Formats: sequence, C-alpha cells, structure tokens
Amino acid sequence: MGIFDRRKERDKEKSESPEWLRAYVPSYTYLSDKNSNPYPAFVLNEDISTRLLKKPQEDYENVDNFRLVLASSTEKKIIGEVPYDKAIKVLEKFQIDETKEELLVRAMTNAELKEVIELCK
Repeated sequence: MGIFDRRKERDKEKSESPEWLRAYVPSYTYLSDKNSNPYPAFVLNEDISTRLLKKPQEDYENVDNFRLVLASSTEKKIIGEVPYDKAIKVLEKFQIDETKEELLVRAMTNAELKEVIELCK
C-alpha cells in the first residue's frame, strides 16, 4: 500500500468534502543546500489550497528533517524555505480543516507566505 493509499484510507471521513477533494496533495522531493547536502522538502504554492501532513516522518520511513518551500506565482520564484515542524504550527492559523494526520491549508497570498517565513524565524 502506497503513501497516497494510506492517506485516502485515513481520510475517508473527509472524502465527501469538496475542499479536501480539490486540494493539492504534495509529495516530498529532495533538494540540496549550498553544500550539496540533500534534504526532503514539500512545496506550498501561492493561491493553491494544500493538504499537508502534520508529521510526515511517520509516513515516510527513514526520512527526517523536512523543510517547507514557499513558492510565489506572483514573483515566479521560490521566496523561502522553513523548517517543516515550525511551519505546520504557524500554518494552523491558515487552516480550513484538519484530520488526525493532515491540515487543509487555504490558498494563501504572496504576503501571507512571506508572513509564514517571518513567523518561522
């Protein structure tokens, strides 16, 4: 059973909600820091509601130190990245709904993404 199957199984109670069905479900990708050290990251895009795992390390074995990359469609670039665990706490203020495992974060403006970066410092 893959990660998306587990998510679907856990979120049956939300399956009828249009907000949950339309939301983007990111998977992580590896990025590299300035020293070419890889790290796992999820992307949160401007103007797109997104489902984010509260504790991704529980679903992705042998992967830790997640980061959240914030991407702006207004500026057409990545505007920052923050530690995932700090970001999840800050993003609670922008959530529409939640399950035991996930937050449903509403579509955010460029200014709100920048606010998340500042609040995670």
